[in-house]
Parts: sequence; C-alpha cells; structure tokens
Amino acid sequence: MAIKDMDRKLLWGRSGNECAFPNCRQRLMDDVGTDPAVRNPVVLGEEAHIVAREDDGPRGNPSLPLSERNSYTNLILLCPTHHTLIDKEHGRHFSVDALLAMKRAHEDTVDRRREAPDGASEERSRRDALLRGLTASRGRLITRWIAVGLNPEQAENLADDGELGVCQEFAQFHSGRKFAVLTGDFGSGKTVALEREYQKAAFRAIDDPNAPLPVHFTARSAGPDLLRAIDEQVTHFPNGHHQITVYLDGLDEFGAERTAEIIDELWTWLYSASGRKVLATSRPDLNLRADSFTLPALSETELQELLDRVEAPQDLAWHSNPEIRDALHRPLFALIAADCRRSGSEVPRSRGAFLAALVERALTRSAGLGVETYALLARLGRLTLDAGGVVAAGEAGTGEELQNLIRTRLVVHRNRTLSFALPVLGQYFGGQYILDNGLPELSGFTPQRRDRWRDALTFAVSSGSWDRVTALLRDLTALDPGLAAWITDQAVPKNPLGSTAGLPEDLECARRLSRTLDDWLSGLGRAGSLLSCSDGAGRGLPIGVGSDSESSTIGIVFAAPTVPTGRERFFAVTMPPDLERGEVAGYRILSLRSTAVASDVPAWPWELSLSWVKASMAQVLIHRAFTLPENVTAVQERAWNIARLLTGKVGFGSRLPIALTDVISAVDEIFRETPNIALVRFQGGVVALRSELATLRDQCADQRLLITRDGLIHCPYPAPDVSGPDRVSCDVSAAYSPEVLIDMVRQVYSGALSIYEDIVTEYLAPIRRTLQLGGALPVRFACKISWPPIETDRLDVGPMFLRTILPLPPGSPSQVDVTEVEDVSAEADYWPTWFGSIDGHAEFRRLHPESAAWSGRSFVHEVLSVFGESPATALAYNWLSADLRAIGLSDSVNMSFG
Repeated sequence: MAIKDMDRKLLWGRSGNECAFPNCRQRLMDDVGTDPAVRNPVVLGEEAHIVAREDDGPRGNPSLPLSERNSYTNLILLCPTHHTLIDKEHGRHFSVDALLAMKRAHEDTVDRRREAPDGASEERSRRDALLRGLTASRGRLITRWIAVGLNPEQAENLADDGELGVCQEFAQFHSGRKFAVLTGDFGSGKTVALEREYQKAAFRAIDDPNAPLPVHFTARSAGPDLLRAIDEQVTHFPNGHHQITVYLDGLDEFGAERTAEIIDELWTWLYSASGRKVLATSRPDLNLRADSFTLPALSETELQELLDRVEAPQDLAWHSNPEIRDALHRPLFALIAADCRRSGSEVPRSRGAFLAALVERALTRSAGLGVETYALLARLGRLTLDAGGVVAAGEAGTGEELQNLIRTRLVVHRNRTLSFALPVLGQYFGGQYILDNGLPELSGFTPQRRDRWRDALTFAVSSGSWDRVTALLRDLTALDPGLAAWITDQAVPKNPLGSTAGLPEDLECARRLSRTLDDWLSGLGRAGSLLSCSDGAGRGLPIGVGSDSESSTIGIVFAAPTVPTGRERFFAVTMPPDLERGEVAGYRILSLRSTAVASDVPAWPWELSLSWVKASMAQVLIHRAFTLPENVTAVQERAWNIARLLTGKVGFGSRLPIALTDVISAVDEIFRETPNIALVRFQGGVVALRSELATLRDQCADQRLLITRDGLIHCPYPAPDVSGPDRVSCDVSAAYSPEVLIDMVRQVYSGALSIYEDIVTEYLAPIRRTLQLGGALPVRFACKISWPPIETDRLDVGPMFLRTILPLPPGSPSQVDVTEVEDVSAEADYWPTWFGSIDGHAEFRRLHPESAAWSGRSFVHEVLSVFGESPATALAYNWLSADLRAIGLSDSVNMSFG
C-alpha cells in the first residue's frame, strides 16, 4: 500500500523542511545547482515508518492495521543519516513512543516558528486537522474492506473512489435539518455513506474557511462521555469557529437505553450554540427521535458494478432464492458472497451464515488460528456488548492471544483498546458466546441488558446448531417470550426456496415441532390456551410429519387433542391418511397442510411453530376472542352489537334503541328453528355461542343489562343530535354537535384503553414489556380535535385528531383527555420538535426502563374512529394487533372497525 498524497502533504508540510531528529535541522529539500538564477531542487528527506510497514521490520507490530501503516500518524520525516540510525539493530534503540514524541516536539517547534499575527498559523492548524481527519476516514474504510476479505489493493481502490457508497438522496434529505439519521440494517452500506458525507464536508472546509467543520466519531470509540469527546475534537480547530457538524456512526450501538440518553444529550448540544448539526447512522429504531432516512438497497446496476470491482463471478447477482438475492443488494453481504464464490464455496443462506462464512475465511487466511482464537473472538464479543464500545486490550487476553486476535484482521488494536473492524461482528460473536456458554448467565441479565443483546441472540439463533439454539430459546421463551418471538422472527428466513440441507427423520421433525409449539404456548401463558393450535390446556395439538427426502417440503397433520392410548403427542406419517374415516396412524385428523422449511437453518422448527402461533393469534384478534366479563365497556359493546345483529338493525340508524321484546323474540326463533345449534354466525364474521344468546335473553327478560331502561336496549354511546347537519359535509361526524362528539371520543378512547389494558393484564402479561403500548402502561392519552373551516376543501374528511401518549407512574389509573382546538395542524405537538420532547422521553425511561427498547412517548395522527357498533373494542384490538405484529406474534390481518 503506497503513501497517499494527503498523508504526504501533511508530513512534508508540518516538517518545516527539516529533519525531525533533535538538533539536526538538516534541510530535506535543497538546491544543488551553481547558477543562482536557476533552481535545481533535490529531495534529501526520507519518509521513515515509526512502526514498520512489514510485521517483522523495525518496531514491527502486527496489531497495527494495514490501513494505518502508511498514514501520516505512522510516518516521520528524517535525513538519510538519522533514518538509518533509528532503524539500526531492528530499531531497538528508538521505541515507537520515543519516535512519536520526537515527531511531535519537532512539529510543535515548527509551528511556533510559523506563528504570525495574521492568523496564518491558525489556518494551517485547521487545514492540518482536516487532512488528518480525511486520512483517518480513508483508513477506516480500508480496515472495513480488508476485514470483509478484500486484499489491500482492492480495499485501497474502493476507498479512493470518492463516489462509491455516496447516497445523494441522504445528502438532499439532511440539507436544512439539524439532526438527521441515515438508517439501514446490518451491511446496508450506511457507514460508508456517512464516511463519504464526512469526506465531502472536509474537502469543502479545506477550500472554504467559512464552511462548517466536520468532526467524525464511531460509537464504539466515542467513549461514555460523547459531549466531552466532541469538545476535545473541536479544540483541534481554531478558536471562534462555531459552525460544526458531528458525524456519528453507529448511534444504535450504545444500547437502547444509552442511545436514548445520547440523543437527548445531542439535542441539548445542538441548541446550546448556533451553527451546529448532527448526522448519524443507526439501525431502524422506533425511538430514534430525529429525522431519519432509510438507505435504499443497491440497484441492479450498482450491485453489478460493485461485483465487477472485486472480480466476482458475473452470475452472482442472479441468485434464485429471493431472500439471498435481497441480501446481496446490501454491500457487506455482496462482498462476503463474492469472497465465497471466488474460493469455490456456496453463497450463504442467512445473515448468520454470511457472517460465519466471513469468520471462517478470515481464520483460514490467518494460518494456524483455530478453535482457541474463535473462543477469544466470542469472549471479545461478549465484552464489547457489555462495554458498549471498545474493550481495554488487557481484558481480552494475554500478549500472544491479542496478537492472534489481530492477525484475523477482524479486530482493530488502537490506543491500547480492541474493537471489531465491523461492528456487526461484535453482535455475531456475542451470539456465539451465548451459544457456547448457555443461558444461565443471560437469565440473570436485567431486561435492559437482554435488549442490548437481542441482535447478538438473533445471530445465535440464525447460525447455531439445533441443540444449542433449542437450549437458548427454550429458556428464553419461559423468561422473555416477546423477546424470543422477535429474535426467532428475525433470525430464520421466511422464504426457504433453494434450501439444500437434509431434514431429520420424520419422527424427529414431529418431535421438534411438538416441543417447540409447547414452549411457545407455555411461554404465552393464558393467551396460549386460546389459540387454535392449542389443545385448550396450554399444550400444542398432536403433530404428525411426513416428508419428501428429495426436498425441504414436509406434510403436517394436526390431530385431535385426545391421543391414542400409549402413544406420544407427535408421530411419523408413514402411510397415506384415510380421508374417509378422517384418521392417520390411529390419530383423528383435524387438518392437513404442507410447507417448505428453511432446512439450512437448524432453528427452522422454532420458526415454523411460531408461524402457527402467529396465524392462530391473528384469528383470536379477528374474532375478538379475549373475553373480559368484568370490563364494563367490553360487556356493553358486546351486548349491544349482538342485540343489533339479532334484530337486523344496520346502517346509520342502528344506534336507535332496540325493544327488549324484539331481542327475546329473535333468540326464541333461533332456538325453535335450530334446537341443537351450538353457535350463530352473524354478518361481518361475528360469532355468538348458544350459551351467550341464552344469557342475553335472560338479561333482557329481567332487564339486568346496564344499557337497559324503559323496556329498551340503548347504544352505549350518544345518538346523533344534529338532525340537519349545520356544516356542509358528507362525514358522519357532522351528525353530532361538537360537545356530544368530544364526549363520545372521551368515552370510546377511555373504554378502548381499559379493554387493551385488561387484555394485556389477564392474557398477555408475559409479553407486556415488549408491546409498544403495553410497555408504556399506565398512560395518559392527551387528545386534541378540530374541525376544518367551512371554506376549506377538507370538509369530507371529518375532524382532525391527534393523540399523544404520555407515561404515568406505575400504579396510576390510565387517563384520556380530549381538548377542542382551533386547528390541530397548527398545534406545536402536531409537528413535534424532537428537542422539545427530551424531558418526556427521559421521564418514560425513568418510569419504564424495562420497556425503553420497545416503547416510549409517542404522537399519533389518526382517523377519528368512534362511529362503529363496538368502537372501543375495535380500537383496542387494532392497537393490540399492531403491537403483536411488531414482535412477530401475529400475522397481519384486516382489523376493520365496527
């Protein structure tokens, strides 16, 4: 790797044209001609390495990254005599620290000589700092790409292509914003995109003294006090320059709780002086609280160009598996796949497998490194996650162990600390540590610490063996089922097309599916017994499996809960089912299905059984099957809705009272015509059991319903009170006066909140902390409502509605406040400033630290939905559906209001 122009300019510019050896002052470039009118310069100086370029050279140190060996920081300018002197006897007379001190003293002397009242010295200092920043940026890119498997020349070429990795859309997005975050998943290229933004800003600042000064940090190197680190960096620039842009890579790497605190600190820093700005990168996160832009995947053209640059096979971009094809459109995975194909290996089939391939090839290239070094990397992963950044070298191992870690090129040694060249490797190896050491240690973690480890656990599930993954997930589903579901949903590919690994025997497949289903249902607690894949007592239905040895597709039988005497709850299907009798292998068939599985990932039974839980949970939500006999709102809405359906009261007039005698007659008619009926299905998918209809009839006969008076059943909510709408609108809200509508909104949202809270408390308590709304309970809904002026073109859309969710101290009752305002869109919290919400988010973390990674204070602009027949129930189930989908515990369903 050659010395770059940027480093050479810094080295020669700061040398003052003199040898850096003390008291030498030999000119390093001089005229040798005899004619004073003609300049004939000759270069005498020599660019000496402080740490040798080669591992075995003078003061050689394999731990110094290749990208830094030819950088300005590792070079000293000497005359030929002193260059020879410092390298004699393998450099043992002049240590690295001595040469660094020699260089620093010489450059300080030159700077003092140059000081002048016209500010020239300050400008040189500023320019030097910017050039050093550019050198460091280039080094970071080279280090990343060498870790991926590129050779130094390829890594240099990519680093020196200033257009590679640039995201023009993000450049446009962050213009005019004080705090912008570029988001993307692991390997998406967001780090490179931020480096390019930093480099462009540094070059602008070199050319224009008035341009903002860029300061770059990585999360793992910023340390525990980010603001102090920023101040220290800024001191390298001339006093009086107040326009500063901080570039922070890896905002999410601090861990959810610390990341939230860092964001608050950065907002405070931004508004403590003018001319400040922050650009950051992060994985997608609900609680970023800054304007964010998602980095787009590589286009087909960009992917092909990248593969051409690293001499990858042409057909790599055309993989048949859509999930792998999508992964290849992230630069990291494309480069790993290219390295695999160049070596004759198959392209990995999951994120964990991609990183496993990267590590395997790194250890292969570092001859002699094996299991011991892998264990050291796993331990470093654990230390990295716990530290939230760099790790002191002494904690990671002995001198020889450190050398082995560094030889892998996966680890960077800098300033007596260690960090992974790619942050994602810290997560990957953290997962390997858990696989190797089991969950007993993890079970002692606080919920916040488990959340910090969730990406590491995802990689563990994605790449671990069946036995190790099962040991991990079995304990985790009992300890933290919401987190376990999220991890499994993320870890196992959803599209198994092209899976090549063989399946276990059919009986073993059935056993694994049966046991994992039992674990999911047991972890969910009371909710598990309501699912259709359950036997009603919290265990999964008996399962039979028959597979095709030539593919990864299996046939599955769900059998009746009653198991034949002396038989297990799982079985192999060795003969075709007897469809006439509805039996197979002595078991009564409930349903048959076939599915392809991701056999390349040993954890596939966990994902497949979770998919049954998700589908069953979706049906529970659709049918609103969480019964709440003690919840007044749920009971009243249910009684009203059944009475309405029994008597055929539909349409806008359906809120008019219903005669009790009409309900009694309708029930009697159903029982008379179908005396053995077990349940009734009404319009819209509503189902009522015979016992429920009988109870409703008796309550009507005795007038025991809370919504009964004067021989009539009344709707729990106000009827329209404006007979001829006084505003020109087609929206149903126009039939209500503002006072009545506001009161109805308060009733409906209060009822919905009570229903949601009761469902979570009675049925879903084990996953409460991982639900977005559930993790925030108790809460206050601060709602604002406004009507569009008559002269506007928004008359048919109804009122504007804003709901702010604020946490309350544990034990407090949840509350709903509704306020009428002139124009919701003109309210300060309709377009909330992230800075203005700092105190609210800090309060949430104080009240609910265990839910900080999943929930938080939030603002919701939504359509006002209070006009259905069961509006509170519908709202509660919609909130619950969204929360369960977010953690992988429900399929997406159409939760219509009503």
